[in-house]
Amino acid sequence: MNTDIFEKFGIDGASNLSLTSFVFSIILSFILSFLLSKVYRSQSNTFSNPESLARIFPMLSIGTTIIIAVVKSSLALSLGLVGALSIVRFRTPIKEPEELTYIFLCIGIGLATGADQYQVAIIGFLLTVLCIYLNKRFTSRINSQKNISLSITGINIIDISNIVDLISDNCQYLNFHNLSTSLGDTNNINLTLSFTPKDFKQINFIVEKIANEYPNSSLNVIDNNMY
Repeated sequence: MNTDIFEKFGIDGASNLSLTSFVFSIILSFILSFLLSKVYRSQSNTFSNPESLARIFPMLSIGTTIIIAVVKSSLALSLGLVGALSIVRFRTPIKEPEELTYIFLCIGIGLATGADQYQVAIIGFLLTVLCIYLNKRFTSRINSQKNISLSITGINIIDISNIVDLISDNCQYLNFHNLSTSLGDTNNINLTLSFTPKDFKQINFIVEKIANEYPNSSLNVIDNNMY
């Protein structure tokens, strides 16, 4: 009955699937996703273990390839597949955006190879890997800048603005972290800031300037890049 309906509208419900093309799609999907897992292991910035996610990349891409191959070869099966996939639920949440990005890349590889778009799959994979390495390199340059944490204790509340102006004039970035004092005591302020100095000499200049202008204060300087 379903076949009659498809024939009535001039639709071929089950076209022939080339076995050679299907096998080549599976092999290419495995190779590209396996290489992507290597890139993920070496370039990942996630806090979770990248090995556990990288192992599923080939299976995810191959599964997507098989699904696309089925959909394009049989309209009847594609309609049934929509209902079958609608009941699939993933209970494990993706905690980091980078993991989700690589999962989408695996699915993209499977989509391209399953649709016999081999050139698109290969060129897209190469360009994606190039972009990953370039992004990693540029990001590393930004993160390589020294980030210094400065904690000052024993200053007066009216001195805060002068200290902030002094540090901001000799740094690239300045962030406020904490300000604490005892109730009713405005002469014993604890101020915590972090900043990125223009160069190493600026750290020494800032510390000496604060020590000279506020001799009763105590300073604690920490290099945040060590952690």
